Amino acid sequence: MRLAIDCRMIKMSGIGVYLENILPTFFCRNSSDSFLLIGNQEQLSQFADNKNCLFLACNIPIFSVKELIDFPVSEINNCDAFYTPNFNIPFGIKVPIYCTIHDVVFLDVRGITSFLGRVIRKLMLQRAVCLATKIFTVSEFSKGRILHYFPTKKEVIVTYNGINSLLKNYASKKPSPYTFKYIVYVGNIKKHKGLGLLLDSFNIAIKNGLLMKLVIIGNSCNFKTQDGDFISKINEQNDNILFTGWLPSEDVYNTIVHAECLVQPSLYEGFGIPPLEALYLGCPAIVSDIPVFKEIYNDLPVCFFDSKNKMDLVKKLENIETLPSQKDTIRSIIEKKYNYTSSAEKIYTSIDTYMHK
Repeated sequence: MRLAIDCRMIKMSGIGVYLENILPTFFCRNSSDSFLLIGNQEQLSQFADNKNCLFLACNIPIFSVKELIDFPVSEINNCDAFYTPNFNIPFGIKVPIYCTIHDVVFLDVRGITSFLGRVIRKLMLQRAVCLATKIFTVSEFSKGRILHYFPTKKEVIVTYNGINSLLKNYASKKPSPYTFKYIVYVGNIKKHKGLGLLLDSFNIAIKNGLLMKLVIIGNSCNFKTQDGDFISKINEQNDNILFTGWLPSEDVYNTIVHAECLVQPSLYEGFGIPPLEALYLGCPAIVSDIPVFKEIYNDLPVCFFDSKNKMDLVKKLENIETLPSQKDTIRSIIEKKYNYTSSAEKIYTSIDTYMHK
């Protein structure tokens, strides 16, 4: 089998991490198979030693008009199948198509994009569901939401996210980046991430006597220019809220490993990786009780809070020191259920089995 893979998102967060961690399993699955990797040549150089890989340079932006009409489909059509880690599918592909749809947040949460943007994304999602031979997603929750909007008899296969290779090889050797106790948040300002809820609860907890700071991994300018309400909430506790700016992965892990806890106050996720990484590092996690977190974290030692009640989060913040930390015992549990190798095996086996019918 010769499989073409859209790798243009290889260095992006989220989908890029997913792609970067499933590809090595693809390459080792069957030595007689070959792969056409489409994307930035420099970014794909990490796979240059794989003799069964060919590379096709393509820097066409994702979700662009040029992508639809000027993608190198003739080379793809010389392969046996095409896999994309997203739902953007160019015109003219004639071989079987396989895609991973991570979530349908743009349909479930209003205000993330404009009305026109929502319509365009819905059309692209619907097109992906229609064109794909099989569809993959990252949680049972996302599977349910995909089928809610796009009922189909096609197989929708859950392939969970996992612990990436960088984190597996990470060894904590650096001291804490701060001399004080702190809570850490990893995410962005998008409405569904729940940062506003965290800021409200943190401000109340500080007034009630909480002696910790909030460390937000990200750039303050990116947050403050987005929403005036966030500015006022941040300014209210300006001395107690710190922005790290962009950090390389090792420094992100070091910040998490020395935190008192990680808080993931999301109102919506397709999966939600930061709490999984925090637990793997031995850092306690407080997470909202949204359905997907109940699915992913119900059997793991996280502390759930009522996402509709900021005072419940205040209570959890004020009792951080009672949270469990089980790094040594929890790692094997996480790796058994949430690992990219098994997810990649599922995807590859599904494609390979269909192609050899």
